[in-house]
Amino acid sequence: MHQHTWTELPEGLRSAVESVTGPVLEAEAITTWHGSTPFVATLTTGTGKVFVKGAPTEDNEAAEQRRRETLVAPIVNRFAAPLIGHVEADGWTLLLFGFVKGGNADLSPGSVDLGYLAATLRDVQQVRPPHGLALPPLADQWTKHLTGDQRSLLTGNHLLHNDLVPSNVMVRQAGYTKQVVLVDWGRAVLGPAWAELAGLYMWLLFSGHTPEAARAWLNQFPAWRMASRAGIRAYVAGATAECADSPEHAKRWASLLGNRQTE
Repeated sequence: MHQHTWTELPEGLRSAVESVTGPVLEAEAITTWHGSTPFVATLTTGTGKVFVKGAPTEDNEAAEQRRRETLVAPIVNRFAAPLIGHVEADGWTLLLFGFVKGGNADLSPGSVDLGYLAATLRDVQQVRPPHGLALPPLADQWTKHLTGDQRSLLTGNHLLHNDLVPSNVMVRQAGYTKQVVLVDWGRAVLGPAWAELAGLYMWLLFSGHTPEAARAWLNQFPAWRMASRAGIRAYVAGATAECADSPEHAKRWASLLGNRQTE
């Protein structure tokens, strides 16, 4: 997929953005973005930096991600970059966010960032989404791979970020301490609170944790300790189906069960 630069965007679209941000003095394209978004950039304006991402309006997958981000923005503003604008022009739709001055969290063993992340996840788990919030259930992403009984084990009314790759976990200075900011809520879903922790497991392994150490870290959360063996197995089945072409990934996911395999 071609990654567009600021100057490649239609002139009318750039003018619409500047009606929100003020004149753009500099634009830095972000080519390392882990998703498939056609335009991702940091714009420098007279009042500071703005993070912008978007795609042609006809891109249905991108449109769904923008819909979810817009929907949850008022709910997660304490834990996320603030949404400051939504621009549609010349066949494109862009979302504009306040710039998070910080870096990606270090999730390696012994990192102090793990404590900040744990505190933020506990806060997010206290969020009660409004009734009727139009987010899909977690199990919908694995409809083709799970039975009805398995999908029923993944139901819940907790708001899940559902994409806690390290690049979506930012750490910034907040006074004398640090704060974790979770960005890119485009895959947000509703489900059981423990499922957010299950999704983080793989990234703990990639960051250097052993399966035993990663499970021990997850065990600090009551929601994880209360999760059923069957529920975790259903999650593992869905996650494994997504990486069917990678036996190594499947092996890592299987290790999430640990001694729950024989409970």
